[in-house]
Amino acid sequence: MKKKYILSTVIAGSFALSSMAQNTITGIIKNSLGEPVLGASVSTVGTNDKKVITDKEGTFTIEAEKGEYIVVNFADGLSKRVLVNSDVLNICLDELDIVLDNRTLPKSKREQTQAISTISGKDIETNSTIDVSNSLFGLIPGLTVKQNTGWTDGATLMVRGGGSLNGTEPLIIVDGVPRDLKYLNMLDIENISVLKDGAATALWGTRGANGVVIVTTKRGEYNKHNIDVQYTFGMGLPINQAEYVDGYTYAQMKNEALKYDGLDPEYDQVALDAFKNGTDRELYPNVDWQKEALRNHTINNQLNISFKGGGEKLRYYSVINYKNDYGLLDNSLAEYSDRYTAQMKKYYLNARMNLDIDITKYTLVSLNMYGELYESKRPRTSESDIFSALNHVPSAAFPVKTANGIWASNTRFKLNPIANIADVGYYKMNRRSLQSDLRIRQDLSMVTRGLSAEAGISYDNSAVFHEEGAKKAPYEIVSLNRDPVTGEYKKNYQIFDNDGAALSISTPGDLLQAQFIRTVINAKAMYDRAFGLHSVNGALMYSQEYAMSKGRNATYKRQSYILTAGYNYADKYLLDVVVNRSGTSVLSDGDKFRTYPAISAGWVLSNESFMKSPILNYLKLRASWGRAGLDNIGYDIDERFWVGTSGYLFRDTPQSMGGLIAGTLPVENLNIEIADKYNIGVDATLWNKLSISADAFMDFRKNTLISTDNLYSEVLGTKTSQMNIGEMKSRGAELAMTWKDKIGKDFNYYVGGTFSYIDTEIVENGEGFKPFDYLSKKGNRYGQLYGLEAIGYFNDEQDITGSPKQVFSEVRPGDIKYKDQNGDKIIDENDVVAIGYSSKIPGINYGISLGFEYKGFGIDMVFQGVGQYSRMLDTQSVYWPLRNGNSNLSKWYIEDKVRWTEETKETANVPRLTTLSNNNNFRSSTQWLVDGSFFKLRNLNIYYVLPQEWTKNMKINKCMIFARGNNLFSLDHIKYLNCEDLSLNYPDMMSLYFGVNVNF
Repeated sequence: MKKKYILSTVIAGSFALSSMAQNTITGIIKNSLGEPVLGASVSTVGTNDKKVITDKEGTFTIEAEKGEYIVVNFADGLSKRVLVNSDVLNICLDELDIVLDNRTLPKSKREQTQAISTISGKDIETNSTIDVSNSLFGLIPGLTVKQNTGWTDGATLMVRGGGSLNGTEPLIIVDGVPRDLKYLNMLDIENISVLKDGAATALWGTRGANGVVIVTTKRGEYNKHNIDVQYTFGMGLPINQAEYVDGYTYAQMKNEALKYDGLDPEYDQVALDAFKNGTDRELYPNVDWQKEALRNHTINNQLNISFKGGGEKLRYYSVINYKNDYGLLDNSLAEYSDRYTAQMKKYYLNARMNLDIDITKYTLVSLNMYGELYESKRPRTSESDIFSALNHVPSAAFPVKTANGIWASNTRFKLNPIANIADVGYYKMNRRSLQSDLRIRQDLSMVTRGLSAEAGISYDNSAVFHEEGAKKAPYEIVSLNRDPVTGEYKKNYQIFDNDGAALSISTPGDLLQAQFIRTVINAKAMYDRAFGLHSVNGALMYSQEYAMSKGRNATYKRQSYILTAGYNYADKYLLDVVVNRSGTSVLSDGDKFRTYPAISAGWVLSNESFMKSPILNYLKLRASWGRAGLDNIGYDIDERFWVGTSGYLFRDTPQSMGGLIAGTLPVENLNIEIADKYNIGVDATLWNKLSISADAFMDFRKNTLISTDNLYSEVLGTKTSQMNIGEMKSRGAELAMTWKDKIGKDFNYYVGGTFSYIDTEIVENGEGFKPFDYLSKKGNRYGQLYGLEAIGYFNDEQDITGSPKQVFSEVRPGDIKYKDQNGDKIIDENDVVAIGYSSKIPGINYGISLGFEYKGFGIDMVFQGVGQYSRMLDTQSVYWPLRNGNSNLSKWYIEDKVRWTEETKETANVPRLTTLSNNNNFRSSTQWLVDGSFFKLRNLNIYYVLPQEWTKNMKINKCMIFARGNNLFSLDHIKYLNCEDLSLNYPDMMSLYFGVNVNF
């Protein structure tokens, strides 16, 4: 009896001590706007067995000890670790709590020691552009976004200039898997992060050297259910199109060019009068080809229906999206045949489903599924050929059709730009894509607190099919022949290719154009635990990737073993270490793995007692070093093969015989490109309104593979091998600032800006000996422009005779005169010098974003600009006219510039007109160099949210109507064409959108 009493006392005492140690903690969670957060999960760090969910007031109750940490997670996009120091906690989730899942343990901005810039999906959802890459202009410091004007092209992205001599594209990661941005729907994005320093990119080993862009899609929320519907109607308006002279002016200028070439005129006065008066448009036409072929706008539609929410166990985000875009071709041409349509069109239909299932308190299953059907149509003529013909064929070449109703042509330009669209057949491309990934996360706190494990597998499959209907339209040439008997001139009609009635459809065996398959398997064990003021974390990860494309040597395999460790003392001193052992299949057998280490540290000064201030809310210093690789090299370059040769001649009567020869020498000690990245940075928040992030960095590249295609060994008589000798340095600084505030009850506003400076230096490019120092590209920027220094124009033959000899082509008065850089009295390739800045990487990138909202009415604007950027005006027909007799003549040359003639030689700012190749004038030089800097309004969003008293009776949570515009204006130095893309392709477009968004 006594023993029972003692045992009961001990048990009771134990329960009493336990209950004394455990406190009931209550709290409320709000967002940065002070609104309660429903559906956030709260648990103690290291275990999920006490996880609770906040209610609609944002409140929660949890059992926890004082001195330990709890963690708040919201929709897997925000996370915050909070020290339990009282029985009541007030927690605010703000921008510093955005979480990045970078392969290992997810960490918020507060905990990051690496250089990572993150924007929310809300920052780009006000942009209705179809391609996600075209919504990122000016928003992220360190991310260069270059606009392309092609019909199907997205923007070109570079992180800190790329840093490589052998490709600058960053690695794109969507939900943890390498994927292309073109598959993303804008409204699906939760956040976008750009990994810039070595401590962040080391985790991606053989693929991280050029930076990494990580996109996280939206996920469901606890105890919520809502439906969001958005419809957008858009219009595209062509801008910056080149303008060309009319037929009469073309004929005049052609005669002038022939005169200065020392040749006879092509058009007599009768012809000139006919051009001017329009008396015979069949022989002397005046066709505005762009006006004939293009309409003045395009249209597109977008419909997005999403479902987001969940209960206690299951959370979901599901969406169906449809988009279309109808091109710029005139419908009368696109529908010319009753058998097919050749209008340029794009259709997208995609669906996404992201599920999170709490199987138990300790087991989470996440399933992502995405599927897309995509179709595009166009004439059988390629996009580049369509717009090349529209720009290069002069208005005076030939009419659209002859008097006989047959497509017109001539022997010089041949392709009729209109027939090239309307009567050549069609091309249709279909892409079918499926992306899926499954992850299982297991909390192993029952083994030891803080331990967890995760395993995942993803499978992506994309196939591209094409169908082609070929048709060859007949054309007719009209000429004026003189009757040898009567002396009268008569028209002669000659028909060619008169077999074009049939439409030939491509066979089924030709349909599969491309296919891509990717499988990724990964597994990791993670440990995350707090011991009072000391927090430790770490992860051990294995990853394997298999990627295969249609074609030879198009399969890549990669494997990684990653170890990470982190330490945090009192949220003041942060340290992270990475060791990544990664291999790639492109390296030599037995030598496929490299090690990529990294170390980074942070000091949160705002948590020091001596830094406490009502002004300073947050201040962190960061420093890092890390290494990453780049395996974008081909297969088998470390081996030598027998290759075919053109043959040799033998016997008395020479006979040709083919054969084999030893091919290019193999690369010895093959390696992949290595990047060592250094970074220091600071993050700060002041007055709870101003956020600042600044970084300074250096990137040292080595082992870049240098091509030697034009170098032969005189000893061996064969091509020399490529060499892993390329080196480059990049250095720069970045700054991002945002001020957000509220005036009164109803007026919210923000102003933000980003600024990036980048300076690149080529250290080694394998160029070999140069007779003059200025000829070497070493020490200059990547993408630096080179050319001759133009010093005027030759006035007469005496001027030519008394000047250094220019060897590129015969020189005549009115041609460009160049500076003799080395004093040898000869102007040749040895006089080429560095001119301007880089044409590939702007030295300065900046962006400005601002907006406000007052009682539901709001405006958002995004501006972007670049500086220290140069372009070469070398576009045929626009800036280089009439060349080789098969080019057009733009108004720029005639109206905006003063061309050299005998009468204008004192004021001319462009050389004489010429119909010859004229390699003297048409080459890179300061004559054609122009400042490429610009300032553009990239996005304007005007919206109105209807008052809730208008919508609540219809069970509508929010109803917004909006008008948006992209690419609305540009302040730049280039007349005609997009200053970022000077190619003659699909026109630059200004886009207008109108839409409505309803949330239930």
